[in-house]
Amino acid sequence: MSLDPEELTYRARALAQTHPLTPLAGRYIERAVGEQRASQAIPEIGIWAGGSLIDGYCLRRVEEDDVGLTLGAVAGDVPDLDVLEAEASRIAAEVRTGAGDYLLGDDVRTVAALDRLVHSQVDRRLEHWRDSVDDKAWAELEEYLTWWVVKGYALRVAETSMGAVA
Repeated sequence: MSLDPEELTYRARALAQTHPLTPLAGRYIERAVGEQRASQAIPEIGIWAGGSLIDGYCLRRVEEDDVGLTLGAVAGDVPDLDVLEAEASRIAAEVRTGAGDYLLGDDVRTVAALDRLVHSQVDRRLEHWRDSVDDKAWAELEEYLTWWVVKGYALRVAETSMGAVA
């Protein structure tokens, strides 16, 4: 079965409501949220990063399920969070530019699902601020949320490529 972007997005959001993370991904996201809460002018924005990360991560998990991959956390040595961060950031940058071969299934479908997740995050997190935020700040916040959704997707890819899930 090949899910369309709407189905992928719906299932990713549903999965995000459960406990979808490996212990490693959970530690990674906890650290990222803490860092973002401390570094952003409004600490709430760090929580947005975490929600976006989880949405992107869950999209990749739904894609894995759609193509019949059953992956789970591997016992034993897991990558250091700094090493995982570097790999996830590298993969996210490549996904954003279309470099690399990280997307499962049809690229257009995955990009459309990522876009839908980003738009959902923007609507949920920013819409109530629309009248009080100028266009430049709005674009920066959209970019921020986009980065974290894609980075969540890349986090799952990094976990796989680094042998933390198999």
